[in-house]
Amino acid sequence: MSATKANVFVRVRPFTEAEATVCPEDSPVPREVLEWNGTHTLTVLDAVNGFVPRKNGQFEIDNVLWSFRDEERPQRVVHTQKDVYDKMVTPIFPQLVEGYSAAFCVTGATGSGRIYSLYGDDVDGINRGILPRFADDVFTAFKREKRENSTLSCEVEAIDIAPNETYVDLLSQRRKSPVSGTTEEMKLVNDAVEGMKLQGATRVPVNKPAELNAVLRQLARVVPKRSGCHTVNLRFVETYEFEDPEQLGQAVSKARRINVLFVLLRNMPAAFQRCVDVAVEHDSGENPLAKVPTRETAFTKLYPELFQQGYNLSFLCCVSPFYEHTRETMQTLVLATKFMKLRCKPKLMQDEALVELRNLSDEVKNLKTEMVRQSESTQIVQTEINAREVELMKQEAVNHSCRVKLHKSEYDLAAARHARALNRYRTKWHKANYEKIVHDKKKMMAAMMKEREATEKVAAEEGKVLEKAGEKVKMMEQKIKEQSEKNASFEARLKDIKEKGDKVEEMNKFISSTPEEQRCFVLEAAAKRNKEAADADNERLKKEMKEITEMKDKAAHRCQAMEKEYSTVYAAEKGTRDKEEMTKSIVQLQKEIAEMETENRRLQNELDRHPPGCQCLLM
Repeated sequence: MSATKANVFVRVRPFTEAEATVCPEDSPVPREVLEWNGTHTLTVLDAVNGFVPRKNGQFEIDNVLWSFRDEERPQRVVHTQKDVYDKMVTPIFPQLVEGYSAAFCVTGATGSGRIYSLYGDDVDGINRGILPRFADDVFTAFKREKRENSTLSCEVEAIDIAPNETYVDLLSQRRKSPVSGTTEEMKLVNDAVEGMKLQGATRVPVNKPAELNAVLRQLARVVPKRSGCHTVNLRFVETYEFEDPEQLGQAVSKARRINVLFVLLRNMPAAFQRCVDVAVEHDSGENPLAKVPTRETAFTKLYPELFQQGYNLSFLCCVSPFYEHTRETMQTLVLATKFMKLRCKPKLMQDEALVELRNLSDEVKNLKTEMVRQSESTQIVQTEINAREVELMKQEAVNHSCRVKLHKSEYDLAAARHARALNRYRTKWHKANYEKIVHDKKKMMAAMMKEREATEKVAAEEGKVLEKAGEKVKMMEQKIKEQSEKNASFEARLKDIKEKGDKVEEMNKFISSTPEEQRCFVLEAAAKRNKEAADADNERLKKEMKEITEMKDKAAHRCQAMEKEYSTVYAAEKGTRDKEEMTKSIVQLQKEIAEMETENRRLQNELDRHPPGCQCLLM
């Protein structure tokens, strides 16, 4: 079986009666903090900040089960208990009856609807959970695929893992109270056939839905009173009886085992989260060599294959839409996104040679069926021969009746010839009458054509009149355009006159002001001009400084290149006149670099003395 993704479902429960009467701050009515777009996106809203989407509060979920009833949107689909079962559990049955183990994990915060989704409010009621519904259908599914030589048995095991990492047997008859139990006799062992199991744990055999539902009623009364992780393990064993091909008359028994695990994840230790993270790293390909630390928690010790691709995994993450549960809802949705990265690749747990013996048994069964089919075919052939003899006798009787019909047909044929002659005469008469009608129609068409020509002539004259009117319209539009251009020139002149008036008004204001105000006005104008000049000088100095820096860099590069050439020539020629010339060139370049650095410092000092926008002279 190839690896597949884990099935992850997020279920949003409705408000309780108490929550439906509580309004968040700044909200006139009760309001949920979860928003669903109808497909795969769930958004967590911030009830404190006006129900805007929270940061990192948008989650893409493979399957959303919306059980929240919104009075403002009554047309939205509301998923019931049956819908949850049909989407989460029913698709697993084909792989289950083929022999692959499956695990259904329900998680969420306290009060999010975990126990209701698993058991329902009544094991036998219409709102029963996924586990009672599975009990009703699983035996029927195996019976539908049952073979003639196979028998099915099932045992139920219910184990709780307490917060102190101890195992509690919920089906033990030795316990006096469903809350307290003794676990001294249970021991975790690795069985060669069944794998990890609790030695000494109670297993109740069940062979039909009524027996399994009786066990579930007992568990449904106990689970709400406990706080640990709750597991229900259904161990199916399908045994096949084959005839031994080596010893005739002797039977050979082979079996395959299928585990169906239902888990209620609650009060899990921090090490469980590490197991999930490592499993995600391994299955997502981020760290293929990562090994899940199954020995760190009691749950993963008992079921080590759960996060090692040993089951077909399905997760139901229950969340609450109440605003006081926003933190727990965010944590559950983050965990759901991690579960979506897990992979499933369960293996068949069966005895050796089971597949080969099943194929041989099917082949023998097919051969027997073929022999029966051939015997039936022989009987069919004999029946067909007898039927053909009867058919020949019937055919002779039919031939006699056909001869009688032939004589009658000859008589009918003579009558038909007479009728054809009569029809020929009638046809000639109708043809002459039709030709007369056609002649009259042609005359009428000629008159209509003349009327049409006269009408077209009148239409042509009206078209000429319309064309002249169009030319007049174009002339008027041209005149309007010319007038618009004249108006634009007048507006430009008017704008110039207005600007001149503003300047005259400013001059009058200057003339009418006091000497002190005139002095301030002159200083402001001078400061503005000096600032513009200083900015221009600064820009010029920066540009010159940039050019000098570039020249300095170029000279440094040239100096380095000449030093390399000098080293090469010196090594090749062993000291010639070129050495002296190269030395002079290097000295000259170093001198130029020193001059450029001096000029650069001078410009920098000048720039420091005249910072951009300085108005010291005007102050």
